[in-house]
Amino acid sequence: MLSRVANNLFWLERYFVRSHSLLNLIKANYLSNLDIDDISPWDKTVLNFTGKTLNELSLKENAPVDIIQLLLFDRRYSNSAINLVGQTRQNTRSVQEHVSKEIWQNVNKYYHFIEQKDLSLRFIDQDPITIIDEMLMYNMLHYSNADINQERGNAYCFMNLGKYIERLCQSIDFILLRSSNSNAVFDELEEHIYWKNLLVSVGGYQQFVKAYKSVFNSKNIIEFIVLNPFFPNSIYYCLNKIAVHSNRLNKFNDINPINDMSFRVDKLDSNLRYMKIDNLLHDGLESFLENLKSEMSSLNKEIDMVYFNNI
Repeated sequence: MLSRVANNLFWLERYFVRSHSLLNLIKANYLSNLDIDDISPWDKTVLNFTGKTLNELSLKENAPVDIIQLLLFDRRYSNSAINLVGQTRQNTRSVQEHVSKEIWQNVNKYYHFIEQKDLSLRFIDQDPITIIDEMLMYNMLHYSNADINQERGNAYCFMNLGKYIERLCQSIDFILLRSSNSNAVFDELEEHIYWKNLLVSVGGYQQFVKAYKSVFNSKNIIEFIVLNPFFPNSIYYCLNKIAVHSNRLNKFNDINPINDMSFRVDKLDSNLRYMKIDNLLHDGLESFLENLKSEMSSLNKEIDMVYFNNI
């Protein structure tokens, strides 16, 4: 497989997961506005996805529809939904012979859906959640198609490598976005809703309720998102899958498994496997997440060197 093809497979999945994460976060923030009139997450969300504050964009925190329109449809920002879907389609089109027909057709339909000229106008007239849910359906179809119809070879592993790296990075960012506001004073009901919306933003609400019987405290939620081995968006689960697919790629392409990238993945995986939530919180959640972000940045560079320069 050409390194260009491998790189496009990797990034088509990263862009797709990023757009999915953005939609989930928008939905969670909007519901938080409605439930407890909590407008604080918007500024951090906009800064995270555009690099600018609401003041710099002349937007107000109490105008969520305007903020959502910018995050979804403003072409000036590379991480707006419309640009992320466009990048996904561009990468998928360039590797059509390596992905299933169903994956390409769904991505293409998603692109034409979000490119409708009247979609942003519908967004103003309708409940924003209705349109966001329509967009989320394309994401769900993509994951189903990739799981059911994609052959299990190089292409599948590169796609999954991109998917789990992006999921891990988004989970880190979402915890940081919410935990930075954890000192806010809420009553018991508002506290419940606040942490529920964090779980909604990472797609883990239903599984958390089953595992912890609706006990919404920060310790349980951080443990679930960081250390749970069965939640598909947890940091530990994603690291484990990164290790699995990088090992398969090494075997498929006769790459020496003794390299800096594999060593870093195995080290991170082992650190989380034996980590306890009490130790993590004692040492400092934010410092742990910032260090992990730095490690992931180094890992991305090593992946480029090992796979995209050699294959």
